[in-house]
Amino acid sequence: MIKTDKKIIFWGTPDFALPGFQTLQQMGLVRAVVTQPDKPAGRNKKTLSSPIKIEAQKNNLPVLEPEIFNNEFINDLKKYLPATFMIIAYGRIIPDKILKLSELLALNIHPSQLPLLRGPSPIQTALLKGFKITGISLMQLDSQMDHGPLLAQEKIEINPEDNFLTLSKKLTSISQDILAKNVIKYLSNQLTPLPQDHQQATFCKIIKKEDGRIDWLKPAQEINNQIRAFNPWPSAFFDLNGLNIKIFKAQITENNLKPAEILIDQDKLIIGTSQKSLEILELQPAGKKIMRAAEFIRGYQRYLSQ
Repeated sequence: MIKTDKKIIFWGTPDFALPGFQTLQQMGLVRAVVTQPDKPAGRNKKTLSSPIKIEAQKNNLPVLEPEIFNNEFINDLKKYLPATFMIIAYGRIIPDKILKLSELLALNIHPSQLPLLRGPSPIQTALLKGFKITGISLMQLDSQMDHGPLLAQEKIEINPEDNFLTLSKKLTSISQDILAKNVIKYLSNQLTPLPQDHQQATFCKIIKKEDGRIDWLKPAQEINNQIRAFNPWPSAFFDLNGLNIKIFKAQITENNLKPAEILIDQDKLIIGTSQKSLEILELQPAGKKIMRAAEFIRGYQRYLSQ
């Protein structure tokens, strides 16, 4: 087994970054952590720490939480150098002057088969576009977004039942494997970076709340992909006679209905689209909990009968 005395400074913030961080920590590679500052969250605006900060503190690791990348932060960061930066879903663009402090070129995990789906929403976009396969890429960072040379890549099949949550979980598991197999090799100069084929690059955008609005004039498959991609946020939603409804699970049916036409078939709630129809399985009326279609049909007749 390859061994190294070199260390990692881990940059990350959300749950998606946690399994990768835990893997590197268990390998004894992490010297310090950089994460987003504590932020108020929820209705009570209670101040919450990032999952990465919480895990780092459990392991008695130094935690840096810069509001801005000023000289004070740079001086604090230099206390833990030399070390190579590993960046997984940190949440901000890191300036070149800081990336250049990394002992070896900084590393990044991206949840797609680069050069496909460069950008901030590769998991959602893979689901939206109906991809059958996606993956995890380990790469060196350069000055452009998701553009750097590849060090390793693994692929995974997308199940027709997968949504954002389930696919994210699978990809985080693969990210653990790819880090465990490759990071020490990289730190020991035993990996050869391969330039991406930039001619094949595709891109994805920042997801906004309005992207979840359902257009029943689209085909059932496209709407179902939208439901899967946006579970849990921003969720796929529509208005039913003034009632906002989020849909969390559906399946395609052969019912011949007009777009937005609703059919109640015993405990089944079916809505027409431009091609085929959707049976709604799990939904959430505004201000209520997520429920099965049968429960919604029983409790919301006045909206369904208009």
